[in-house]
Amino acid sequence: MSWNAVQRALLPALVFVFGTMPLSAQKLSAIEANDNRIPAGELKGGVLTLQLEMRKGNWHPESENGETIPVYAFGEVGKTLQIPGPTVRVPQGTTIDISLHSSLTVPATLHGLHRRPGKDADMVTVAPGATEHVRFVAGVPGTYLYWARTPDGQRGANRVVDSLLGGALVVDPPGVTGNDRIFVLERWNGPTRTAINGKSWPFTERLTYASGERVHWRVINASDLSHPMHLHGFHFDLDAEGDGENYNVHEPGLQPQEFTHNVEIGETFEMTWVPREPGRWLYHCHRIPHMRLPVPLDPTDLIVADNHEHVHDMDSDYAGMGGMIMGITVTGKPTIDTTTAWKPQRRLELAVGNRNGDPRFYQLALRDLAPEAAKARPQMSTGLTGPPIVLTVNQPAEIAVLNKLQEATSIHWHGIEIESYYDGVPGWGGIDDKKAPAVEPGQTFTVRMTPPRAGTFMYHTHWHDAAQLTGGVHGALIILPPGQTYDPATDKSFLFSQGPNEPFGAAMIMMNGAPQPPTMQVKTGTTYHFRFINITPSVNNLRVLLKSAGSPVQWRLIAKDASPVTSDAMRKADQMIAVGETFDFEYRATSPGELTLEGLSPNDNRRAVQTLVFSNPQ
Repeated sequence: MSWNAVQRALLPALVFVFGTMPLSAQKLSAIEANDNRIPAGELKGGVLTLQLEMRKGNWHPESENGETIPVYAFGEVGKTLQIPGPTVRVPQGTTIDISLHSSLTVPATLHGLHRRPGKDADMVTVAPGATEHVRFVAGVPGTYLYWARTPDGQRGANRVVDSLLGGALVVDPPGVTGNDRIFVLERWNGPTRTAINGKSWPFTERLTYASGERVHWRVINASDLSHPMHLHGFHFDLDAEGDGENYNVHEPGLQPQEFTHNVEIGETFEMTWVPREPGRWLYHCHRIPHMRLPVPLDPTDLIVADNHEHVHDMDSDYAGMGGMIMGITVTGKPTIDTTTAWKPQRRLELAVGNRNGDPRFYQLALRDLAPEAAKARPQMSTGLTGPPIVLTVNQPAEIAVLNKLQEATSIHWHGIEIESYYDGVPGWGGIDDKKAPAVEPGQTFTVRMTPPRAGTFMYHTHWHDAAQLTGGVHGALIILPPGQTYDPATDKSFLFSQGPNEPFGAAMIMMNGAPQPPTMQVKTGTTYHFRFINITPSVNNLRVLLKSAGSPVQWRLIAKDASPVTSDAMRKADQMIAVGETFDFEYRATSPGELTLEGLSPNDNRRAVQTLVFSNPQ
């Protein structure tokens, strides 16, 4: 039987397993995706009048003739149901007058329809078939969320029917018209089913911006899981953050700069960025389950059970990806030139292979291709992580990615401002018809970059299953300021990852490729630069602690996501690091002693531990 025939044979069974439209669902009305561009209701004389209802409808997370899922949704009375719910957007001081009607057969409890700042305990329950009324004055400007829950549906990872009952509530300052976009994050039916504004990749909205254009976004987490949202190719300003009830606006000019921002359940944030380099880019949740294909909705992207030997059709609209991803096209003239008179000052080779022929474990080898380094041994993976790559700001560099595997791969240069073609997203990155290729077995793809800023970054596979990531295709990427020399004796990188389920069991937490790295001998009176990187597939609440006698010591934060932090204040050495984030700290011990560095997954207490022994210099 041909592979296509196998796909056709498997697809109906898999569709049945994952749940598509039952016969009863065919009688339900359609639900449309809401791009949050049009505010709901009627705003007149300082009063917004809005008639909301909750009904069950048929939702299409991908194409409109694709998979159909019966769910509860919000809509304006007499209009089409929407996911996310109708956008409530008003100036500060507006009176919001809402009637809430339920056509559901179960009670629904609504949260978030009240004045801010507020308390989540301020909620209203609507009985089946009943109508309730709420009226409040829009308070502090900010980005908020309203949402509802019912007794229906399983809790946790299997929540479906009421998991999409959420919408945006935005309060603008008086006289300010929002020139922005609102993106609501959603999740349903397990860890791999995610969407943005009611659609999953590749059916999420495609955004187009001109180079130099100021882009302002509001992001709302209406799901039941946190999401580390990562922007490829650019840093952004974090303008404001909210917890759903309170809102904190950062002062202009003092906004933190990031390339990944974690948004917890019910939280919101605002970000501004200016694209400088044309090409195709991604904005996505960095949890691997939220950016890979969940089920074979398209036969060309069929995934078999082990999530490893699967079809990555780079010509497919999916390009091997799915879920909480948006595609961005930047137009304009390139600002990075790697063709005209290109003369790299550093030339490296990164070879990706298997360790001892075992397909679960990967071995990376880094060679300096300079003539004077020809006889030097390559740097090899330490455990299940690759060697650090050290480059210098404004120094042109080439990195030849050599694939020694029996499968394709691709390397993403996480956080680096780079040309789209070299960003490492096969089948997507590039300009016009020029698309970044996957690095096929036996092939080499040479990446060109001139890093514009110093800091802690990372490189990792962008092949969209977890096998290469848990097998060790990742490493620290360190960019030094001009004139600075890398000193591994005082500059210490700690990359946190996860190992494969087998033979380690429940995906052990790894620190620099091992669950318990060897003891590190360090000196008192020396200031150490500690770089922390989280490239686990999904441990988004990784807690990193440096402890003495069981209690955290004090250290100084110097950078987050390769952006300097100006405060000189010391803080407790207890830092949460989301997937895709990097943090830099300085630490100086004044007396001898034994310290413990720990990376902990608080949900299940998996951890990686390393001992640091400080002694006085001889």
